[in-house]
Parts: sequence; C-alpha cells; structure tokens
Amino acid sequence: MLHSSTSKNSTIVRSQTRLRLARATLQTAFLIADDLGAGLAERLFTTPRRHPRPDRERTLLASARSFPVTVQLRSPRWAGATTTVTAWRWGYGPTALLVHGWEGRGAQLGALVAPLVAAGMSVVTFDAPAHGDSPGQRLYLTDHADAIADVIAAIGPVHAIVAHSFGAAAVLLAHTRHNIDAPRNIFIAPNVLVDDAIGHFARTIGLDDTDRRTFEQRLADHSGLPLAALSPEILAADRDAALLLIHDQDDREIPLTHSRTLAEIWPHAQLHITTELGHRRILRDPNVIATVTTFASANIPIPASDLVREVDRLVGSP
Repeated sequence: MLHSSTSKNSTIVRSQTRLRLARATLQTAFLIADDLGAGLAERLFTTPRRHPRPDRERTLLASARSFPVTVQLRSPRWAGATTTVTAWRWGYGPTALLVHGWEGRGAQLGALVAPLVAAGMSVVTFDAPAHGDSPGQRLYLTDHADAIADVIAAIGPVHAIVAHSFGAAAVLLAHTRHNIDAPRNIFIAPNVLVDDAIGHFARTIGLDDTDRRTFEQRLADHSGLPLAALSPEILAADRDAALLLIHDQDDREIPLTHSRTLAEIWPHAQLHITTELGHRRILRDPNVIATVTTFASANIPIPASDLVREVDRLVGSP
C-alpha cells in the first residue's frame, strides 16, 4: 500500500509540474505573439497521450481478425491527407461498432465483445488516428468523425454504434458530416458539450478571454468547423434513431449534464444513470454491459445454434 500511495503521489506531482510548465510556456508565447501562443495551445489541445495497453486488451485483440482502414483526413489542416488506422472484428452477423474516446483505444470497450457476439452480432472497433496502434500525433474532432465514416465505408452498414466519452461527439459529427446513421445508438459517459471541454482546457492552461478566442479561431480554421457548429442542438436535433445514454452521477471527468442535455434534445432518448462507476469503470460494469447488449442487439435474430436448440426444445415439449 505504501508503494502504491507513493507512486500515485509521484504521478500527481509530475502532472502538476508539467501543468505549471505548460502554463508558463503558453503565457510567454502569447506575450511574444498571439499566433505563436494560439498555435502552441492548439497543439496541446489536439495532441493525445498514449497510455500502455493492459494485458486484457492484448488478449482480446489476439482473438480478433485485424485489418487496416484507409482514412482521408478532410480537415483544412491536413488538406486531404490519408492515414491508415488499425481495426479489429469478432463474430458474424449485423455489426456493432465500438468507438473509443479521447486518449482511449477501441479495446477499452472490449468487455462488450463477447456478449454482443453471443447475441448474434459482429463487433468491430478501431484505434483513431494518434491513438492506440494507429499512427499520428494529433487529432481534431473532425478527424475522428472522418475515421468513423471511413471505417463504416469499409465494413458496411452498422446496426449499432456504442461510443464512449469524446467518441460520442465524433459519432454525432459523423452523422452531420457524412450522414452516418445506425438504428441503435449507445453513448456511455458522452462528452458532447464541446464548448465546455474547450472552456475547461482554457482555464486549466490559464488562457484569458482574448487568448481563448484566438485559440478557438485557430481551431475553427484548421478543423473547418466553428465551435458553434458543434453544439448538441445542431448535431442531434434532427435525429430519430434509438438512443440509450448511460452516465455515472459520480463521473468526475464528464459531468452528467452532458447526457441530460443530449437526452432533452434527442427525441425519445433513454437515460440510464449509474453510481460509483466513474468515467472508465463504467465500461466494464456487468450491469452496464448487459444493458448495452440488450439495447444494441434489439431486433437481431438469436444465433442459429441457439435457435436450433430452442426449436428442438419446443418440438420436444408435450
């Protein structure tokens, strides 16, 4: 326990030191030139950290059929450049696509794979550019949406999309940007109030209102979308597909307000609130897994082997 506590405290100290250094560097950059400061803030905001992949994810991916997907990055910043993301598939049947969030990996949603396959579905996930096993160093929300669209173009229609955190905002944008749709949608701890996310980032690194506006304009120029175009009211108001929102009231990273706001906008959305699961443990909770599986596999015929057994049972009944 002493070692664990010491390690945790050391991590906190390192994080605080990096934050102080970043704030000081940004303030100096803005003093030199607004464009220099905004460019540095943009780089910080769009550069995800890569975290080590745990053994459970390695084991899961080893059981999958892996394949590459070419993604065209349509944001003005990349001028139509292409990259290749890594994707994986399990099972057979109608497809469920699993979409990870910021600094995540597709296999983070891996606890859903076996239940969905058992329910008669094929499961596909991928690592977005600059995440997991996919190349790159930076990611705009528009890039994530483009990746979703190109993965779906490669695998064919999807019956369900399950997205975590920032991945939910990317799914919403993929609908607006590429007309991507699925009959069943499940957002877990969705991070969909992009203005709040940018505001939190700006406060964390010490941007004043003027510097924040310069930073936001640079983001808009390079992503091709103004911040106002990313509001849930614009991205979700016309949606009529089924939506299940699952959010923990104790989530310290993404407040429950995100799901409540989306539930008010999206017609007929269902909101399921959990407790004491936080932002990531929620992805492995058995009750959450069962709820997602039931919702995602609605209207899917049970697998043939189970169907045969059920027919045999009924035929043999008196």
